[in-house]
Amino acid sequence: MLLFLLLIVIRTIPAIVYGLMFIRVTGPGPFAGVLTMSLTSIGMLAKLYVYVIEDLDKGVLESMEAIRCTLMEKIRFGIWPQLTALFLSIVIYRFDMNLRDATVLGLVGAGGIGAPLIFAMNAYKWSEVRAILLGLMLLILVVEYVSNRIRTKLVRG
Repeated sequence: MLLFLLLIVIRTIPAIVYGLMFIRVTGPGPFAGVLTMSLTSIGMLAKLYVYVIEDLDKGVLESMEAIRCTLMEKIRFGIWPQLTALFLSIVIYRFDMNLRDATVLGLVGAGGIGAPLIFAMNAYKWSEVRAILLGLMLLILVVEYVSNRIRTKLVRG
């Protein structure tokens, strides 16, 4: 129960607040960004993993119980096949979200993709800002397309 409370607390704080907190502790740079992304990812992954585990098909486990399978056989042939595709799908989804959050973290000085953007904005190099923004949008669209295709293939089989 304490673990769930900790996960809820971790998830309630936005990534930008963590970024500012870690910049204060470690100084500006990529390390603060990595810490921020790690903490926000842990909270989100844990929540989604719990939902997937709760939705396991218990009929498979009951049928395996009826034929007297061992615990390891239930895990290997009953639980693991149900979880792998969904877990991988969630990891790909979180990667997609981290790519977007990295831009915001760079804007607050925590390194990441947004750092070159803020440097160009501070130097009033608007053509460079436009190129960076277009590149980010293109990168996010490509990653979104690829991740959606992979997730669909994983979940549907």
